[in-house]
Amino acid sequence: MSLASRLITALVGLGLIWFLWPFGGSDEVVKIIEPPSGHEGRLFTTPLPEAPLPEAALPKAPPPKKTDPPNTTQALPETPAKDGKTVAAVAPKGAVTPKGAVTPKVVPKRFYRVVVRDGGTLKAGDVVITLGGIKAHAADATCKDAKGRVWACGKQARIALMRLIRGRAVSCKVPASSAAKALTARCGVAGTDLSEWLVSQGWVKPEAPADTKLAEAADTARKKKIGVWR
Repeated sequence: MSLASRLITALVGLGLIWFLWPFGGSDEVVKIIEPPSGHEGRLFTTPLPEAPLPEAALPKAPPPKKTDPPNTTQALPETPAKDGKTVAAVAPKGAVTPKGAVTPKVVPKRFYRVVVRDGGTLKAGDVVITLGGIKAHAADATCKDAKGRVWACGKQARIALMRLIRGRAVSCKVPASSAAKALTARCGVAGTDLSEWLVSQGWVKPEAPADTKLAEAADTARKKKIGVWR
């Protein structure tokens, strides 16, 4: 086929395409859909928000860790003993103990075959007991009366206490867990407080400050002018 034939065939094809193309060849009106209000001048609408995930699909935060409460308990201090062992500290009578401190329990304890060493000291086996609340003289001590005469106040006080006890058991109030060999305690025989009796008979004087009963007993002995008050 010659070049001229090819050109004619191409022009005929273009004419057919032009005739069959729907430019103005159809009376159908194409409707233009207007965009909704608020989207004028926009080429694309805003995408819809994503739906929230269900609660079960949401990640759960780890529970807070539990912390132990601070320890506010204060232990009682321990006192080293001479033999290297430690014993619990015991507050003296009348002292103010810290809050939460435990006061040692005091119980009566019987002592047998008691030996009177002086007007304020007893010995039972290997335990030495000092009678509490009084100031006693030594067994060989001497005193002077109002006229200046010397008399054996220590010896007579010892004899008077021996006659009161007469080999009977002596009951003393001591700490329940105490195993000490030297004690200071209030003791009695058959319901009679030894410290009160000695003060009332004038054989000893009460320690200061004296409790009510010892002070009254000393006042009675002073008025009678007996014992150390003669």
